[in-house]
Amino acid sequence: MYLVCDGGGTKTEFLLFDKTGRVWARARSGGANANFTPPQQAAAHVCTGIEECLRVSGVPLSEVSGIVLFIPGFHTVLPQVKEHFGRDDIRQMGDVENAFYAALGAPYGIAVLSGTGSFAVGQTKPGQMVRVGGWGPLFGDEGSGYHIGVLCLSKLANLYDADKRGTVLETMALQELGLADIADLRQAAYQPGFTRARVARLCYVVERAARAGDENACAILDEAADALSQLAQTVARRMGENCLPVALTGGVSNMGPLFTQRFEQAVHRRLPGCVCRCPQFSPVEGAALYVLCTQAGVDITDKAVLDNLKKKEKG
Repeated sequence: MYLVCDGGGTKTEFLLFDKTGRVWARARSGGANANFTPPQQAAAHVCTGIEECLRVSGVPLSEVSGIVLFIPGFHTVLPQVKEHFGRDDIRQMGDVENAFYAALGAPYGIAVLSGTGSFAVGQTKPGQMVRVGGWGPLFGDEGSGYHIGVLCLSKLANLYDADKRGTVLETMALQELGLADIADLRQAAYQPGFTRARVARLCYVVERAARAGDENACAILDEAADALSQLAQTVARRMGENCLPVALTGGVSNMGPLFTQRFEQAVHRRLPGCVCRCPQFSPVEGAALYVLCTQAGVDITDKAVLDNLKKKEKG
């Protein structure tokens, strides 16, 4: 029996499962990323979720072979959880491995992740992972929500300078930013409240404008999709593989076909031998797949294992 969790800034999801992929319990608690949640609170949320899984399933802690917490920034809090349960074998990892397995549902392929930031990871064998991107907003994160927001601001400035006013993108962006005129960006963009998160939210403005047919917004999405496909291409070159499955995951992919089709077309231009696939599993299920593959020695390409993991409860 194994227990994993996927922890973020606002929520943490837990999964108790066996070697067949059968789920014995699911639970949810508050945020556990200690970069955003006070350490004591983060530890309490994790302990609560683990205890809830054990309570719902009726499985004693002694029968759980491994507990792996996929929570960025949790390493300083981990000793509290170990002490609470009297288990020194509880492991902590970041969110790259489970995101990879969630996106691909297999131990091989290329996963491109685009949220506020962006990066890509590839693997042909368990434990041999290649990662590119993820350099942050100053000189990286191409194709991310933040990058799309920056492209939006740059486009608005260029349109203003060219005296091309009144576009759908301009109207929606001004409303989102609470500004009367694009010229106001000169001052507003350099105020303390003009945060990275606020810029990243412009991604949704670009999405809405593109759906309304704004050609400037569509061009921004084209550029972002191509940037993400370049991450996939770089991973493929590093691994010497050009025929792997590629999956796009993260908040930007939630735009649906409006963006994913652009990404798939860009990937096919750069990597004609690769096949794009849609993510099949949630991050916490990806955590379970990682543990099954690397710790339990299970063949996670077995359809029965994958089907079991998708079920909501044991049966």
